[in-house]
Amino acid sequence: MTVATPAPNVPSQSTVPQATRPRTWSFINRRTGEPMAVTCMQGCTIDHRHEMGRDVFPEDIWCWTLAEDMTLPVNADGKPEEFRILSTVIKVEPWSPKIADRLPFAVIELVDDHFVDGLDPDGLETVIRTLAERLDQMRETHARLIKVRAEYRQRSIAS
Repeated sequence: MTVATPAPNVPSQSTVPQATRPRTWSFINRRTGEPMAVTCMQGCTIDHRHEMGRDVFPEDIWCWTLAEDMTLPVNADGKPEEFRILSTVIKVEPWSPKIADRLPFAVIELVDDHFVDGLDPDGLETVIRTLAERLDQMRETHARLIKVRAEYRQRSIAS
C-alpha cells in the first residue's frame, strides 16, 4: 500500500499504472512558507482541493478511504433512531506528531461518533476477533431465544 509521503519518496510517475496511481499535489507549509508535496495513500477518497496550493499546517493533512455506511435502529432515548455502526476506514496522517499515525491505520466507528482509533494490523485483528466472539455469543442467544419462544408459546396455548 502506498502511503502519503513527502514527494522525494514518491515512486516515479512512469512506474505506476495510471489507474492505480495515487494523487500527488502540493500545499504551502503554514509555518515555513515553503511548498510541500504529498502523495495520497492508495484509495484516498478525500477531496483535497481546499488544501491544494494553500497555507496549511502539515499535521492537518491526512488521507482516508471512505467506508460504506451500515445503520441499525438504536433506541437511545425511548424511540429507535438509525445510527451508523461498525464503519471502518483506513487513515494516514503523514506529518502527525504521533509517529504511529504516519503509517496507514484503521479507525472503527462503533456507533455514530464513538471511535476506536489508531489500530495497526494487530489491533484491528484483535477487534475483529473480539467482535467474532461476540457474534458467536449472539448466535447462541439466538438459538436459545428460538427454544424459549417455542416453549413459551406452547405453554400459552396449553393455558
